Amino acid sequence: MPRFEIAVIGAGMTGLNAAHILHRAGHKVQVFEKSRGLGGRLAARRTDYGIFNHGAQYATARHPDFVQYLENAVDSGAAEHWAAQQWPDPTTTPTIAPEPPETWYRGKPAMNKLVSSLNSGFDIQCKTRIAQIAPTNHNRYQLYSFASEQDHKNRISHGEFDGVIVTIPAPQSAELLMPLSPRFDVINDVKMAPCWAVMLAFQESTALPFDVFSKPDPAISWIGRNPLTKAISPPAPYECWTIHASVDWSQTHLEEKAEDVVNQITAVTKTVFAQAGARLPMPVSSQAHRWRYARTTSPLGQSHFASADGRVIAAGDWCMGARIEAAFQSGEAAAHAMIDALQG
Repeated sequence: MPRFEIAVIGAGMTGLNAAHILHRAGHKVQVFEKSRGLGGRLAARRTDYGIFNHGAQYATARHPDFVQYLENAVDSGAAEHWAAQQWPDPTTTPTIAPEPPETWYRGKPAMNKLVSSLNSGFDIQCKTRIAQIAPTNHNRYQLYSFASEQDHKNRISHGEFDGVIVTIPAPQSAELLMPLSPRFDVINDVKMAPCWAVMLAFQESTALPFDVFSKPDPAISWIGRNPLTKAISPPAPYECWTIHASVDWSQTHLEEKAEDVVNQITAVTKTVFAQAGARLPMPVSSQAHRWRYARTTSPLGQSHFASADGRVIAAGDWCMGARIEAAFQSGEAAAHAMIDALQG
């Protein structure tokens, strides 16, 4: 079988699963990621106070292949079953809820460990934002980045490839792919919503029996306790909580300063904790992260989308829905579609 050179743009679950499959099929794979780390929205922030999962909070699985993938991660120590204690309804007397009907999987010690088994045998170039995919005269594609965020006149070439799989959020995929073909205009039909994530660390215990508050307030979609880890310095453990603002609140406050978002969401969290019979301690650390494209609200409705010759493919959880499993399946489908296109 011929060995092709394939570029994958984006090192989240979709991109890394596609790269993993292509590499195992014998192809030369190069992954480009604009961020410093891997995992995409399976993001974790390591601080002096502990680890914050500030992107996706857990994974569930329905298809047997993804169930097996997650169970393998548990067996290897890269994930754990999370039997979170939930506060089910802020209008009722707080009680410990039963375990969720689906098994929740959480990366261990952080969510981005869920992709660790996919990262092997191929090159990954981080802190590289691909800005252009240019067809060549040899039925291949040249990839370019800009010299800097400020300098868009000078381009840096990252080589030629037989095929390209783009696994970044839908609006960014459309911007990159529409100059290649009007076929990719369909990506504009996908809708993705933002999310502000606030991370609070407490030295004093919250004394809460609950790990999770789901949609406890119109301004908040999620409050979750992060895994207890020993802080880097000083050695005492801290309680670390992640709060996700709701879609509507995040959209309304999208361009506000991070410190203002922290103050407003912390105030709402204080009220939620009071409803649960607890006092919100004074945080020793508070941060905010803005996800412009956090959740797919209107998916494409298929596993991936390809150019006429099948050598440029768009994929991601936005193709099928806002689930980590959808990202995994989209990457698998894109990889097999690329193999078929190149061998055809």
